[in-house]
Amino acid sequence: MNRYTTILALTLTTSAIGFSQEANTNFQEDLYAVNDTVKNKKGEVLQEVVIISQQQKTIVKGGKTNIKPLDLPQATFVIGKETIKQQQILRLSDALKNANGVYVSGASNASGNNQEELGSRGFTFSGGNTFKNGIRFNGSLIPETSSLESIEILKGSAAILYGNVAPGGILNLITKKPRFDHGGELSFRGTEYNFFKPTVDVYGAVNNSNTVAYRFISSYEQGNSFRDNVQTQRIYFNPSFLFDISAKTNILIEADYTKDNRTPDFGLAAIDYKVVELPINSFLGFNWGRFDSEQTGFTSTINHDLNKNWQVKGIFSYQGYSTNLLSSLRPNAGINDPNNPNNNLVRANGDWIRGVQKADTEQDYSLVEFDLNGKFNTGKIKHTLLVGADADQSNTATLAYKNINYYDKINIYNPSVILEKNSIYANTVVPTMDKNTNADANIKRAGVYFQDLIELHTKFKVLAGLRYSYLESTTNTLTFSTNANVETTTNDNIVSPKIGFVFQPTTNNSIFASYSDSFVLNTGTDRNLNTLPHSTINQYEVGLKNEFFKGHLVANLTTYLIDYSNLAQTDFSNGNTNTNIKELAGAYQSKGVELDVTGHHKGLRLIAGYSFNETKYTKSNIYNTGTYLRFSPKHTANASAFYTFENTKLKGFEIGLQSTYIGERLGGRLRPNNASTAAELARKPIPVEGFLQFDASVGYSIKNFSIRARLSNLGNIVNYYVYDDNTVTPIAPRMLTTTLSYKF
Repeated sequence: MNRYTTILALTLTTSAIGFSQEANTNFQEDLYAVNDTVKNKKGEVLQEVVIISQQQKTIVKGGKTNIKPLDLPQATFVIGKETIKQQQILRLSDALKNANGVYVSGASNASGNNQEELGSRGFTFSGGNTFKNGIRFNGSLIPETSSLESIEILKGSAAILYGNVAPGGILNLITKKPRFDHGGELSFRGTEYNFFKPTVDVYGAVNNSNTVAYRFISSYEQGNSFRDNVQTQRIYFNPSFLFDISAKTNILIEADYTKDNRTPDFGLAAIDYKVVELPINSFLGFNWGRFDSEQTGFTSTINHDLNKNWQVKGIFSYQGYSTNLLSSLRPNAGINDPNNPNNNLVRANGDWIRGVQKADTEQDYSLVEFDLNGKFNTGKIKHTLLVGADADQSNTATLAYKNINYYDKINIYNPSVILEKNSIYANTVVPTMDKNTNADANIKRAGVYFQDLIELHTKFKVLAGLRYSYLESTTNTLTFSTNANVETTTNDNIVSPKIGFVFQPTTNNSIFASYSDSFVLNTGTDRNLNTLPHSTINQYEVGLKNEFFKGHLVANLTTYLIDYSNLAQTDFSNGNTNTNIKELAGAYQSKGVELDVTGHHKGLRLIAGYSFNETKYTKSNIYNTGTYLRFSPKHTANASAFYTFENTKLKGFEIGLQSTYIGERLGGRLRPNNASTAAELARKPIPVEGFLQFDASVGYSIKNFSIRARLSNLGNIVNYYVYDDNTVTPIAPRMLTTTLSYKF
């Protein structure tokens, strides 16, 4: 651990010194020459204009208004298109290695190879905290990266803008937009294990029109994993159209379709809450298991300039989503009696009785939103105002089948051999399963919000805002064995404030402090059987933002405290043991420090960062005070350097090195102080050591052709991501990825 920390410190120090003289940054446009189409007042397309800026300001689109980074009292980070291209990003987790304090987290629904559970500041970026172009995105499916222009991270609370989101921050995925100049790119990516992915991206004006442009992106991927018997097949379409109705009005229509079929994979196993060091390719599930997903999305956005200072935007969006899961139970799931022969926990000798699970889910989600942005003065005081309203609704139907607790038995040290099989399924490969429950959940949300950036002086600004949210949740659960329906309804009215202060001693430096809150809806009832109220989470943030050497170097330092002071926990008064009866009696705090350094000078691009986070219980009737929460590493860090040769004999040649450090984390389960059952008494946390990983890249471009190769996990280190209970997933081994592309 100390050796890793020392190496990482040297890497970060070298990166900081290496570009301290001259650097340049804008990681949304990446400070590369930006080719775009420009029109005159008659709508005629002018010749291509190349814009090169040394101090472009990255406006975070997820903020819903045009506030410059130095004016925003909140930590943000943008991963731009050049970084996505140079690092050959395949999964969202690959891209987020560039953002300190963001890590692969875990929960019971995060395993199974169907999604990536990510976290920040002690909280997860669940589906409610992941957005695409400002629209809430279903996090149960791994997002497609072939259409991404950039990835925005707004750390801290975004409840004032989006309502019901966790306080750790949000991810906003920005997709590529239509263009009026004609062009495109064809690419083919291949990796080891027979994985390949062709992608096509074309854009231009429809029939050389001055008013209608299009873009069409499509990709297909197929291949194996480094894990035995694990396969993936995915097809993706992303058409979009831009209509320039007038000089003041445009309509953007975007759609996407994803069909994803993959093998469910719950990783390796733990015995008595200790990771078993199996070969990382060991697959413990059924080779006939499947996880099939399909997602359709449509968004229409209209922008209209009322005048040069006021703009309105309207959004309508729809998403349809369905999944079908058929797989083994997790190695820790099933009957929790250690003496039961059908118990699904892995035994001390490696024997594991495999069970079967099946679930089908369908979801429809729709949203409407209206935003008014404007700038005005009241005397000498300047205002940047945002007023908006949104309403969304989701309907989710989950059909769960009765688990088969005993299907067969294997030994995890030789998983390809079936030791015995339940006689009921002796002549069956894929069993027929009985329906258990069907849960229909309807969630309605509506909110109105305003936010004003008030410039009292060129050196002092205040950001103040308020949101009112209404939430209504109704769940109807049918149990097939009894034909009984149980319906529960909850609703809540919540006010979310935010206030921040910004002091700018110079035009290139700012000091900020802010307070905001977010909320969590609770399930269950209090001791009087009344609906449990929501929990409010307070967040305090202080930071420094700096631009040096004419914007060539950016260094930001942020410290924060998140106070979850009314955590819902089981109410044990009067001898109660019903976990559905709760009280707002618990508390935990997340506190930390984050450092971001980015720079660019000529052909050199650098990113570095470090994050410290500590999340632990400060009050609990279940756990000891000071107990650390699971999944969140105390220390994370990153450093990368990419250099493209310019004006030399090696012009077009590029090299890069990326390092990522993830500190020690806890998996497993925390044992409650009131543990009574055998399963609860056996619970232990699983500590997993930190790891330092290096990736190397090389590329060459000549005219319209380019080839890039990336060797990830250079040291071929072995480490694990840990999820709920005994679920353990190994990180990928050393792997070579190559991408060929042609621009036209």
